[in-house]
Amino acid sequence: MEPASPFARYQQLQSYVGWTDEDARRVQSLEPLVRPHFAALIDDFYAEIERHPDARRVITGGEEQISRLKQTLHAWLAELFSGRYDRQYVERRWRVGLRHVEIGLDQVYTNAALSRLRSGLLTVIEESRPELCIETLVVRRSLNILMDLDLALIEDAYQTEYRRRQRAADRLAAIGEMAGGIAHELRKPLND
Repeated sequence: MEPASPFARYQQLQSYVGWTDEDARRVQSLEPLVRPHFAALIDDFYAEIERHPDARRVITGGEEQISRLKQTLHAWLAELFSGRYDRQYVERRWRVGLRHVEIGLDQVYTNAALSRLRSGLLTVIEESRPELCIETLVVRRSLNILMDLDLALIEDAYQTEYRRRQRAADRLAAIGEMAGGIAHELRKPLND
């Protein structure tokens, strides 16, 4: 099933997981706490990619590309904590998924990368606010839901693009079979 629009799909997913305006406010409240750690989290993110050849192979532009990707990830993190999860937010997340398909990044690395970012963010929160145990748990829940929603958007884009490409390949295969059959029928009278 292809969604009517990524935003409508996102709203359905928000409803499904029980995402509320209060969750958005809680995640937004973390922004001043986590923003100073963005650079370290981003450096860790790309250092880990360097250690994994299957993930690294899609980065073909060297340090210049990595520098641009770091800026993009910084903007992604800033937007994650912005408190605004509107149509533009969803469209940008959707494009992340499509771009990953374009460059041939295996979907499993997107999942693992988001898990690594989540772990780093939660560590920052825990280490910065240990005295707020109950409140921290509630805020963590909101952040986890938001990041799961982001992952769902990215995966939805992967699956939609995969299905589109699969249908195109199936159509080409059918055309090829039909052309082969026609060619065989055309050659048949000549061989008789």
